[in-house]
Amino acid sequence: MSSVQPTTDPLLAARSRSYGAIVWRQLSRRTTAMVSLAVIFVLALVAVLAPFIAGEVPILWIEKGEISFPIFHYLTNLEYAGMLAFVLALLLPVTARLVRPGAERAADSPLARAVLIHAAICAAVLLALVVLRTEERRYGFYLERAAQAETAWFPLVPTPRYPGYDSLPLRDNPPSWQHPLGTDRMGQDVLLLILYGARTAMTIGFVAVGIGSGIGVVLGSVSGYFGGWIDLLMMRITEIFMFIPRIVLIIIILAVKPSGLSDLWSVVVVLGLTGWTDPYRYMRAELLRIRGEDYITAARALGIPTWRLLLRHAVPNGMAPILVGATFGIAGAVFLEASLAFLNLVQTPSWGELLNDGRQHLGTWWAWGAAGAAIFITVLVYNLLGEAVRDAIDPKLKI
Repeated sequence: MSSVQPTTDPLLAARSRSYGAIVWRQLSRRTTAMVSLAVIFVLALVAVLAPFIAGEVPILWIEKGEISFPIFHYLTNLEYAGMLAFVLALLLPVTARLVRPGAERAADSPLARAVLIHAAICAAVLLALVVLRTEERRYGFYLERAAQAETAWFPLVPTPRYPGYDSLPLRDNPPSWQHPLGTDRMGQDVLLLILYGARTAMTIGFVAVGIGSGIGVVLGSVSGYFGGWIDLLMMRITEIFMFIPRIVLIIIILAVKPSGLSDLWSVVVVLGLTGWTDPYRYMRAELLRIRGEDYITAARALGIPTWRLLLRHAVPNGMAPILVGATFGIAGAVFLEASLAFLNLVQTPSWGELLNDGRQHLGTWWAWGAAGAAIFITVLVYNLLGEAVRDAIDPKLKI
């Protein structure tokens, strides 16, 4: 008695394997994007809450029955502004949902209106802090007087940020329970330096790229939409800026800057004012394509003002490459800042400074190893996020 063998269609099997590969690729992209976003969120949280995680100033101090919160007196105005900006960024979807009815009646973008509202709030609070508040920078040696307090809540890493000569005997100590990542050649806690280095990296990345992207979007939209001699002139100016080596310009600015301006903000300003060329070219190319679309022609025929047409229709539809470029730009800015600190050109808590110390003292592997791992992970997650955003935006990559 003969048995009938099931036949397998090669084409059907190939399609099944192809479909399985596509599903697996989509799942891996989503997982990579979610993991990258989680790591970036943790880095941003560490940067914002660095004074609450590490330092010598207690969060709560009770002495002789008097209750005080010293850390809130020692936070700078920029630290308050940074925490407010972080909270407003988390609340951005909520604000966009609240303003959606009014924005739709006015034919505006709810997200754009929410961003403008939060930006105005942050600017107003920062201005009020600068005008009304005097920063307290006189440290009270709370760690030495901890035994005198009835209650003292110190940060998770209660270590002096600037230990001075008293901590020199603790220098070059390997990781221990007291110092989980060891100490450097000056006796400073490496974990504390990593935490404050994350603040430097996030500030450089977000602020510098934000300034550059904002300038590039404005100039690129004007150049691409109007064209003609405006486009020709702005393209020549862009080419001049592209020929200027950024690292050479940063070195010159750091050499001639006023003593009152910090190295960190000097680098942020230079990177922001010279990093607009790529966003400009992306936005210009998108506007050159978008301005000939049917909905733009219909909007012109309806008599919609040019500024409203740009803000409501043209610019939002051309933001996709800007978002992709911004993620890669943040990774590049973090790496550039670490390179400048490695060359000892920037005097600020930085992962590059730890790498430079490790180059001079190879035996302290815990210091340069932790800094190298922090730089590698940060640059990697931003690049992975950029790849995920590009894959999600570009329909050709979904085939």
